[in-house]
Amino acid sequence: MQTSRSQTLSFDEYIKQDATALAELVQKGEVTPAELLETAIARAEAVNPKLNAIVTPLYDKGRDMAKQLPVSGPFRGVPFLLKDLELEWAGTP
Repeated sequence: MQTSRSQTLSFDEYIKQDATALAELVQKGEVTPAELLETAIARAEAVNPKLNAIVTPLYDKGRDMAKQLPVSGPFRGVPFLLKDLELEWAGTP
């Protein structure tokens, strides 16, 4: 019986996948939601000084959420950005 093991996903591997493929990697146990999140955060921190697209980083909130994910879901474990246009989230500016 083969056991799935988690491994860190490099950004080069990450960008080759769409959201469905990333969710499938999580489902198979090839990568954890936390690892996907850290890959996304590292890239965001690398490019945001030039882009200034992430005004209010919610990385810690994302890390907390990654620990409390439901067991299943179509995009379980796939990180995303929350655009502040016409949207409010309690506790955030």
